[in-house]
Amino acid sequence: MLTETNAIVLRTIKYSETSVIAHIYTEQFGNGSYIMNNVRTNHSKMAMFQPLSFVHLSVIRKKTSKQIHRITNISFQLVPTDITANVFKSTIALFVGEITDKVFKEEERCDAVFQYLKSFVFLLEESKTNFANLHILYLLHLTRFLGFFPQNNFTAQTNIFSLLNSQFISPNGLHENLSLEQSRLFSLIINSEELTDVLELNRQERQQLLDILLLYYDYHICKTQQLTSLGILKMVFE
Repeated sequence: MLTETNAIVLRTIKYSETSVIAHIYTEQFGNGSYIMNNVRTNHSKMAMFQPLSFVHLSVIRKKTSKQIHRITNISFQLVPTDITANVFKSTIALFVGEITDKVFKEEERCDAVFQYLKSFVFLLEESKTNFANLHILYLLHLTRFLGFFPQNNFTAQTNIFSLLNSQFISPNGLHENLSLEQSRLFSLIINSEELTDVLELNRQERQQLLDILLLYYDYHICKTQQLTSLGILKMVFE
């Protein structure tokens, strides 16, 4: 069945000498796998398969969602000029695309997730300053859609964050708890309400929060240690 949809590219794999297979989050169907032939020799087309490219697709849908669907045409909805040119932004895009693909393995439509991802793409492209922490905010607020957004109950008595219970508790020494310093730092970003909130973080705090959030994801949805983009992200922001 031929259909059209807006979509956001998450990650792309080379397939044969001229083709690519891309994991793409579409507005109509959620995350799925798509193949396009005769594209690797076309630089303008290949640019549309970069991580977090916001595109419009014409696709031939297969009978089941687990099959690889075929792209017949692709065009930009947003030309990612700054994401492409800025190594920090392109690295964030690489990481966000990979983690999003990992947590949404099944093809299932969710308008709220698509709009959230789309908002992030536009914000990353348009931000001139204060974008170094966007992936931190993205990971945090993505948990709202995944069902384990942390409870904001930090107090003098409940000052240790339980990764397993998604809330702050009294100190008890269990291994799944963050340290007091980690918990204090984590409580600061939980107070952020949206992607546009400005976080005043230094390099060490940013790295610490990234590690905390990935550990939090490990407890609740997937293992993140094998993310290929993680080492690149840490190296670029070193």
